[in-house]
Amino acid sequence: MKKKQYDLNFKKMVVAKGKEIGNMTAVARQHELDPKMVLRWARELNRKDLDQLDGNSVKPAKFIPTAEDYAQLEKENEKLKKLFAEQALERDILKDLLKKTNPHLRIK
Repeated sequence: MKKKQYDLNFKKMVVAKGKEIGNMTAVARQHELDPKMVLRWARELNRKDLDQLDGNSVKPAKFIPTAEDYAQLEKENEKLKKLFAEQALERDILKDLLKKTNPHLRIK
């Protein structure tokens, strides 16, 4: 089933009617629309500058990583690998020390 897309002017008209009446649900039912959708339209129209809306989508732009972001992530990854290796080594040293001080705890 294909989603129905509504024109920005239609959305503005429905939201304006709902604000005028004071009941978005009633206006949504008059136009045979889902009340939740009309409430979402009202939120979106209040949140955005009406001149910036194109009617297609009000979703924010996706984050596009740059080469600098990748370089920073690689540095962080190397740092975390070193930290993990140090902790693993420390854990092994402590295990060996525990075995030496408590021979009855030896793992077979």
